[in-house]
Amino acid sequence: MKVLLIGADGKMGKEMSKYFDESGTKYFKIDKDNRHLAKKLDFDVILDFSTADALCDNLKLALGRKCPIIVATTGHSQKNQQLITEYSKHIAVFLSANFSILFTVFRKFLKAIKNIDGVEVVVNEVHHKTKKDKPSGSAKELIKLLNSKNIIPKVYALRVGDVVGEHGVTFYSKDEKLEIKHTAQSKQVFCHGAYLACKFMANKKSGLYGMEDIF
Repeated sequence: MKVLLIGADGKMGKEMSKYFDESGTKYFKIDKDNRHLAKKLDFDVILDFSTADALCDNLKLALGRKCPIIVATTGHSQKNQQLITEYSKHIAVFLSANFSILFTVFRKFLKAIKNIDGVEVVVNEVHHKTKKDKPSGSAKELIKLLNSKNIIPKVYALRVGDVVGEHGVTFYSKDEKLEIKHTAQSKQVFCHGAYLACKFMANKKSGLYGMEDIF
């Protein structure tokens, strides 16, 4: 498996490069200064850790090479979401805002919840102070999932220090509460998940995939 890592100059791109180096994965690093080299390289799958603004160009590159792409960027507009859906009809597209294995388990817990009356729900999330999107892509996934159960949660997003990522959902009812929380203690959990996504997608032809397709 040979990976084209787009956005290698970003925070997650640098973390991913370290992970690939340590695991012996064959990969090529592409950033905004050497993007033109991408068309000359031999790779099996694209891992996009760049920006949402670059999505269209990255999807076009994947389509041109007829190879799968893992979209690891967040903050996508409705137009971008439509692009992802359209391109997934022709190539394999993997979309995830959070590559943590246990966050995927967290989502599965929430999916199992039925519509419940008389319960107030709160989504809390904390990230480092330089994170741009607020709420984060992971929090939006939780909110969307709850909305599908006809649950409209209150949302609190905090940006402070160098917190990697904390996400929690709390259910409040009379005389009781239930709290489910996930904490990422390092970016390595995201790197490992992204690596698994690359392996999973290497031979896929078309369709839209996510973390729950792996586990």
